[in-house]
Amino acid sequence: MFIKNLQVFNYKSYLDSGLIEFSPGINIIVGRNHAGKTSLLEVLTLNFENHPHRSLKTLPNKLLNIEEESKIEITLHLQKEELRNFIKYYLPQFLLPLPYLDNIGDEIYLYYIQGYSDREYDFNYENIINHVVNKAFQSFKSFVQSTEDIELKLRICCDNRIDNSLEDKLTNFSTYPHISSSKYFYRVLCDKSDNMHLEEDSVYDIYYDIEEKYKNEKTFVKHLGKLKETIGYKVLDIFENRIYMFRAERLNIGVCKFEKVNHSVLKSDASNLAEVLFILQQKIPGKFSQFNELVSRILPEIKYISVRIKDDSVVEIFVWNTENLHRDDLSISLSSSGSGVSQILAIVYILVSSDQPRTIIIDEPQSFLHPGAAKKLIETIKQFPQHQYFIATHSPEIIASANPSNILKLQYQDCETTASVINTNEIKSQNEILAELGVRLSDVFGADNILWVEGQTEEKCFPLVLEKVASIPLMGIKILSVNSTDALLDGKRSDLVFDIYKKLTTGATLFPPAIGFIFDRENKTEAKIQELEKRGANFLRLPMYENYLLDPESISMVINEEARWLETPISITQVQEYLDKIKQEKSYLLQGVKREQISDNNWLYKIHGAKILESMFQELCENKLEFRKTKHSYKLTEWLVENKPDFLSELAEELGNYLKKNQ
Repeated sequence: MFIKNLQVFNYKSYLDSGLIEFSPGINIIVGRNHAGKTSLLEVLTLNFENHPHRSLKTLPNKLLNIEEESKIEITLHLQKEELRNFIKYYLPQFLLPLPYLDNIGDEIYLYYIQGYSDREYDFNYENIINHVVNKAFQSFKSFVQSTEDIELKLRICCDNRIDNSLEDKLTNFSTYPHISSSKYFYRVLCDKSDNMHLEEDSVYDIYYDIEEKYKNEKTFVKHLGKLKETIGYKVLDIFENRIYMFRAERLNIGVCKFEKVNHSVLKSDASNLAEVLFILQQKIPGKFSQFNELVSRILPEIKYISVRIKDDSVVEIFVWNTENLHRDDLSISLSSSGSGVSQILAIVYILVSSDQPRTIIIDEPQSFLHPGAAKKLIETIKQFPQHQYFIATHSPEIIASANPSNILKLQYQDCETTASVINTNEIKSQNEILAELGVRLSDVFGADNILWVEGQTEEKCFPLVLEKVASIPLMGIKILSVNSTDALLDGKRSDLVFDIYKKLTTGATLFPPAIGFIFDRENKTEAKIQELEKRGANFLRLPMYENYLLDPESISMVINEEARWLETPISITQVQEYLDKIKQEKSYLLQGVKREQISDNNWLYKIHGAKILESMFQELCENKLEFRKTKHSYKLTEWLVENKPDFLSELAEELGNYLKKNQ
């Protein structure tokens, strides 16, 4: 049994979440702080308080009060085999509603023509009711024995109250698809042989306000039942007791009373962890050994967990940080252990001991676990796919490790939380996009926008120029290099590659929208540039980034810092003379540029700045210093930003204007 979908109404930041679909495996919930992640986890426990949504939509002025309560609509998915097991092992008796009997004449006629009466008006209501009860019971038995899966839709109000507006479907599993249920119920008894039969005098009425025309027919009312005795409510109760939520807080569950009833089921708040672990340790040593193995795998510092009886009524959990299990004096109480250990012990116990599926909810595991431990926890729960997991996180490492069935992305805007689901196929597609782009999830996750640039040099240097020279804080903008500029701009598959990048801006995605693309002009004709600009690409004013770095002072400083073996440091004059020589000789021109096209005013627009720096480093340093773009262009940028920011002012203005235009 698992939660198939959910809709949240009037709860905290949710006015109406819309229908949210879940999968039976690992469901990852992502979103920024205050996006509503924890609120969603709270309602998934099916036990939440009344916190009406507060915004101008619900409170247009201060004089109004919000009367509508917080509530959810949730659909549970069951296999018929699960329902049969519930009936066999957990529901020795339950109530089912009769079909609605207001049109009693039809039942009288049916009773008559089937030969139950010798005379047309020789009948009594009790016989008719018994006739209807048997018909309904046979219908339910057929329903239980069929193979279709079941979807149980519930409307749950705050404080764990069921909204009776969906009572009929809840209490009879829609076994009367074309007939509504009445106020009358019959009691079904079950045994371990998987047999069901009716209790004698099985009709119950759960309402005190019996309709006027039935008031005097006491044969209808054998007892007054309770709505929570119905099968739908009992199944819901079983499901709710199998939900566990682990918050990002220290759990004080190291000690508890030992009830001596051999109760091995962990409570939903994990308060009896010491008791159930003690029973596991005593009765099923194989599973207890598996429990310890998994705990040590997640937290290698912990070598063993044991449980001791403190007195006749109290048991306590102890943590062993040494492999010497003969020294009990070296073990420490769980209460004295680090934060997160209690959560790990409780989660692993559920994984190891639960024969039936459970719902495990974990809020921000990275906040109480080391990143390595959090990843190992995710790898561990993947070994137990029978359970349904809901994990709220902002950790890209956890998302990548989980390989989730789907990801729910929450966004908070205009005082409301909205949700969009990224399904398995989309996750696979986006992983392929990541591989195609040559970036990791951690590179893009959590950014507001992405600016795609030429290469790793620009990826490192542009933030410096924007923040230090243009005084534009990036504030969530990430600058990333494309995997292959040639494939994107010049290759036969450039259209396809552009489409891949464009996917970053559409639909439900883990990726933030792209601000755009800004690349070098190097070796591209004006016609080609215009064509690419129509697809969304933009280009620097100069042919490449290194053309902006040809400052003699910064170059001499970087060379001298690197080439410490030089007996005489390289002077600014030497660098300037080298640049003047290249300018005079009109060398290192871009492909297709003719010498007669060069002038003092356009020289920087026609040269290959990176090749000039490569030759300069080699020639001035006795062929011992190789110019490396990602290293030395960054050093040049760093020095200019700190000592000569005006030299980069035109580039800073260019980049700043581009960001402002595209944000």
